[in-house]
Amino acid sequence: MSSEKSKISIIVPTFNEAGNMHPLLSRIKNALEGENYEIVIVDDSSPDKTADKALEAARELGIEGRVKVIVRNGERGLSTAVVKGLENADGDIMVVMDGDLQHPPEMIKSLISPIIKEEAEVSIGVRRGKGYQGLSFLRRIVSKAASTLSKILLPQTRNITDPMSGFFALKKEVFRRARGSLNPKGFKILLELIVKANVPREKIKEVEFVFERRRWGESKLNSREVFNFLWHLLNLNEFRILKFMLVGISGIFVNEGVLWLSYYKAGIMLELSAALGIESSILSNYLLNSIFTFKKRKAGSFIGRMARYHISTAIGVLINYATLLVLSKALHVEVLLSNLIGIFLGFVANYALSERFVWKELSGDET
Repeated sequence: MSSEKSKISIIVPTFNEAGNMHPLLSRIKNALEGENYEIVIVDDSSPDKTADKALEAARELGIEGRVKVIVRNGERGLSTAVVKGLENADGDIMVVMDGDLQHPPEMIKSLISPIIKEEAEVSIGVRRGKGYQGLSFLRRIVSKAASTLSKILLPQTRNITDPMSGFFALKKEVFRRARGSLNPKGFKILLELIVKANVPREKIKEVEFVFERRRWGESKLNSREVFNFLWHLLNLNEFRILKFMLVGISGIFVNEGVLWLSYYKAGIMLELSAALGIESSILSNYLLNSIFTFKKRKAGSFIGRMARYHISTAIGVLINYATLLVLSKALHVEVLLSNLIGIFLGFVANYALSERFVWKELSGDET
């Protein structure tokens, strides 16, 4: 694939970005001089007439033939706007970027280079170090937390530096593979495209860039978008973490039941009864997770997975125990609260190990 033969579509979702339209289009024009490109702006009926400003700027810059403006009525949301743009794009390579100038148009050529060279299906603009300078402290915390959550819940993203990036490029074929199953919600679409298109990890490349400061308008991030993102993340996760939690709760009843039977009814010594209760709950959890939580994953042997599950459970228990001791004895946090925090961290560790180590993903980087 060569840049001369490939058409590049730049997808820009907008809402109240009127002041950014002329500098954005001007910078894209300069950055892609000599390339075959189009700019697809998807505007959610901005009160500040962003759509009109975009068309006006295109005429002034002499690129009106390269600019499509789609105005959506009664529909909002960054992810759905991006999908609308992708559906209406003609390019072989499609670039998604914000309209607020925080994604530098000058980086577009670097971003699409791995795709042109056939080295990647998806190329992601990632923020490292000073690359975050355009984010407020709160936005930085939200971005880091969201990235961590995605890496825990979605194994396909665990080796991606910045899975929350809104600046990325992809081959049209990736969108075609994902299109039939897309259900975009929240403020990020990259995660869903990677998961639904089953993009192999080796076909994802990263390009560093500096996230610039906003020059006009306000951030679209709000509590509703965050909630939509979290719900969507659970959907992409197929609610495995909630299933894993339910199985864990069932294990408590198995543990208590076996302990009661062996100690009170069979008269077995307490130490052995306690060990039987724990082992029974581990085996029960393993079986239920195999047929309920991770039923689509069968990598490796049944016995091998069971051995790995014992290891992951032991690590979770050790994290729980160590957290309890450190918080209560060294930091003087109340014992029950310390234990509760330890239980939570142990659960997260156990789940993460189950996703990555016990029931390995069969697609993407595992195939």
